[in-house]
Amino acid sequence: MDNKTHINKKNRIFSKMAFGLVVGLLLTGVKSIAGFSNYNSILIGDLSAGMGGAATAVVGDSSGSAFYNPATLAQLEGDSFSAAVGIYKKFDTVFGENEDFTKAPLRVNQGYFRSLPASTGNVLRLGKYNVALSILVPDFEEFKGDLKKQDENATTLSVTDESLWVGAGVAQSISETESAGVSAYYTARSFSRSLNDRTYPSATRAQLYTEEKTLVENAVLFIFGYYKKLSDKAALGLSLRSPAVKIASHANVFRSNTTVDTSVPSMTRPTENYPDEGSRVVIPGKLAIGLSYQQDPTLLWAADVSLHEGISYIDIINESIGSRVDHKSVWNAAIGVEKAFRDWLKVRIGAYTNFSSHHEPNPDFQQLQEDKVDMLGFSANVVFIAGKKISYTFGGYYTGGRGRSIQRIQQQYEIVTKNQNVFTMLVGTAFHF
Repeated sequence: MDNKTHINKKNRIFSKMAFGLVVGLLLTGVKSIAGFSNYNSILIGDLSAGMGGAATAVVGDSSGSAFYNPATLAQLEGDSFSAAVGIYKKFDTVFGENEDFTKAPLRVNQGYFRSLPASTGNVLRLGKYNVALSILVPDFEEFKGDLKKQDENATTLSVTDESLWVGAGVAQSISETESAGVSAYYTARSFSRSLNDRTYPSATRAQLYTEEKTLVENAVLFIFGYYKKLSDKAALGLSLRSPAVKIASHANVFRSNTTVDTSVPSMTRPTENYPDEGSRVVIPGKLAIGLSYQQDPTLLWAADVSLHEGISYIDIINESIGSRVDHKSVWNAAIGVEKAFRDWLKVRIGAYTNFSSHHEPNPDFQQLQEDKVDMLGFSANVVFIAGKKISYTFGGYYTGGRGRSIQRIQQQYEIVTKNQNVFTMLVGTAFHF
């Protein structure tokens, strides 16, 4: 047996071991938990975002590969850099109104805007390995406004929930048709929620309720990937996101319920203040399977399915002040296509689901629960290529839907409708060296 044959045999053995490991992990599931209702409100990368997030078996996105499937890094040739930035992200969220979702695009130029970097990535070839540096903003949600406003009541809510992931990925070809990779991310999450409920039952009496909650969390997680060319045109990708390893967490909770009555000299001011509590780090576990098909040199198709595991937990370690979060197992799917019309021009379009992982809120529980809003989305972008080494991407994506939320209004928990539409304008650039 010559040396080349021996190396090929070792690669085939390693390939089978890697494939078995990934499949085994897929079958056993991920004991992980999530803090967000919808997992696909932000799409990562420039190529991947244009194809609706169908990227588990797609090669060529330096800013998205380490996140979707690090094994695809090994298929990149040479060194590269890419970035995708949301010029603005607009959340059009309305509580308590059964509004036609078709009216939301008419307000795309109204309300609150925020510039939100989505992802950057740099891939370098170091010997037989491809190494990537990756910075992502995979989760973001924001709302500021009224839950309900009437003559006798005014309830306002402010919520901001965002994450930043910084990490690196490494991948290696294990045969002529297969590769494996792993990414490691250090994550930072910041959550804040403030509710003010003011009720005036009479001209002399007022009930004032205030609730504030903040979470700051840090963790480390890993993403394992496997990629295999099934033929000259088709490829398979598998990706597994592991449970998070907690680094640090910090929670603050403050509640105040004040009754004011001008007809009597006294008033009550019961308060609860918990300034330094620990929280349970909540990072979603994810299993993804993808297929890609290069129909011809100018046309690429891709499709993904992903699964998040269902689990229940109390978000603060001191469970007497924490909130219970119930997740169900939820599947999401994405499909995308990239078409090259000229050597210098490509167009990408995609469609995807963004289903909520939460159950319908139950008013019988009389406590705060997570919102359930099932959403759909689509994406599109145009790519201009200069000299085959530099490309510029312009486009965006949208996701939206209607569901139900439970909120504290007029001193009691009430079910209200929630219409949510998220518009993102995205620009990207990529360099190949």
